[in-house]
Amino acid sequence: MAITREQRDFRAGRLGSSDAGRVMAGDWTALWREKTGRAAPADLDHIAAVQIGIATEPLHPRFVTRATGIACVAAGDTRVHPRHPWLIAHPDFLTWSDASAVGDPDTLVEAKFSGGFASDAELAERYHWQLQHQFLVTGLHRGVLSILRPGGHSLLRVEARPADAARLLATLEAFQWHVANDVEPGDGIPVPAPRLESRRVVDMARHNRFAALAAELAERRPAALAVREAEAALKALMPADARVAFVAGAGQGVYVARSRDGRLSLNYGPPPRRALECAEPWEPAPPPDPGPEPDLHAVLAAGWGAGRNETLV
Repeated sequence: MAITREQRDFRAGRLGSSDAGRVMAGDWTALWREKTGRAAPADLDHIAAVQIGIATEPLHPRFVTRATGIACVAAGDTRVHPRHPWLIAHPDFLTWSDASAVGDPDTLVEAKFSGGFASDAELAERYHWQLQHQFLVTGLHRGVLSILRPGGHSLLRVEARPADAARLLATLEAFQWHVANDVEPGDGIPVPAPRLESRRVVDMARHNRFAALAAELAERRPAALAVREAEAALKALMPADARVAFVAGAGQGVYVARSRDGRLSLNYGPPPRRALECAEPWEPAPPPDPGPEPDLHAVLAAGWGAGRNETLV
């Protein structure tokens, strides 16, 4: 969620959720310089991905509510950790774990825009420490990663992980010691997020049928590629004014058909019967007419072949 100037000033010297991601990634030196006022934070005003994310944030509550049937509301003010005032978080939105829940919202909603090809699981890993930091500060234990893409919207439910939260807090405390004591650190050792992909990666070498088909496919791949090249070349030979072009073989035959919008499709088998009724044999196009050959008088009258009068110095 975009923040105000007052919120940005309040964050100065404190560690927010995006800072937590940088700390866990080992980006200590540059972040320390920003938190101690030695360097200005990166200017994100002209970073397209960031600005698209900010512009599309208001859409997330609508999509979350449509997907879950539960209201999604703005998170409001910046939250401060009850025991560590230098730990803050500014969640994007809040919702409830189920429609029957009463009282204050109990679920964080983190809004993200993705214009790339990252899967939901990959994005959850990318923002893992950011979400765990928000759980740590707010005291909530449930969250939803709302992912908006140019082609659609998806929700991924996440939960607080006590072991990860403890590791995160210990690492943040180590970094904050350098800020509080004005001691420049070296870059930390990156702490990777846990793998969140739910689908397995399986070695199928011991599955006889799978392995045999894979070997057969690999063996026949050159022939398959040759067939694809031949199909493309055949489409390229389709006469420009033809609706159907075919060769009726002794077997099933092959024909190319042109749709009304001009797309070509290659088919195996005899062409439609209605096409056969009006078929005509292909003939090569006659060579272009060169016109009459000029006689010598015409050539001389036109000045063709006349030499140039030049003097070389």
